[in-house]
Amino acid sequence: MVSQNTGKVGDVELYVVSAGPLDIGEPDKAFDSAHCDHGEVCELSSKGRIVVEQNVLAVRSRGRIAIFETGAPFRDTGLNPLHAGLVSAGFDLGRIDAIIPTHAHLDHVGGIMDLDGHRNFRNAAIHLHASDVEFWLADDRLGTRGERSALVARRNLVPNLDRLEFHADDQETFPSVTAMHTPGHTVGHTSFVIGSDNDLLFVVGDIVHHQCQLSHPHMKMLFDTDPDAGVETRLRTLEYLASRAMPAFFYHFPFPGLGYVERVGDGYRFSPLSDRDWG
Repeated sequence: MVSQNTGKVGDVELYVVSAGPLDIGEPDKAFDSAHCDHGEVCELSSKGRIVVEQNVLAVRSRGRIAIFETGAPFRDTGLNPLHAGLVSAGFDLGRIDAIIPTHAHLDHVGGIMDLDGHRNFRNAAIHLHASDVEFWLADDRLGTRGERSALVARRNLVPNLDRLEFHADDQETFPSVTAMHTPGHTVGHTSFVIGSDNDLLFVVGDIVHHQCQLSHPHMKMLFDTDPDAGVETRLRTLEYLASRAMPAFFYHFPFPGLGYVERVGDGYRFSPLSDRDWG
């Protein structure tokens, strides 16, 4: 399945569209083993490599359309399955009003432009935290482990500097979408709360990549700009979700990435949503 109409929160219509799988490499290159046996990660991985999903959330709110994340195009072809998935779900790419990446890593902004330098979403504004744009466009990123993401950010953001809209913590950045600054994975990583009153959905982003990080929330993610801050943010966010029984959307969990976080002992677990959970 590449797309799914998942229902509504408040007056906001929700769709999840797949941007395809993403190979993030071997467990010991992604996670610090101090708090987790890598064998546990490997059990949930493919041939010793961690392959996660890229779930893109599309919303209709007050007559406007936004997508959260854009996915990374396939390296060999430059194609992004997100586009066909959006079309099959009934979306016109030219009528999407906003792209709302949680941060500026390559699998989140890499689908803004095609490989020929044309905009895939020609009328969309791009909503990001200003500190993430500043960080990933800085020359300091070149020659570091983050160079590939920096180059992808340059290719996708520099031609669209006039389309950038910056949000701050606790600010409505799109109708019925409130930003929540959740730094650690990147300096400007931002999660979002969609809906109103008690009818809400939390967009997690890359606070969590793999379900192993729920059972072992202290485990550091080595892709984080600040791994210690990443752990602190993860612990705070998971407790926030579990204590409120708030449904959440996980970018890298198995499609469609929607479910609840439940507290279990010293950790947490993911409970997928069923159709009856939605209005």
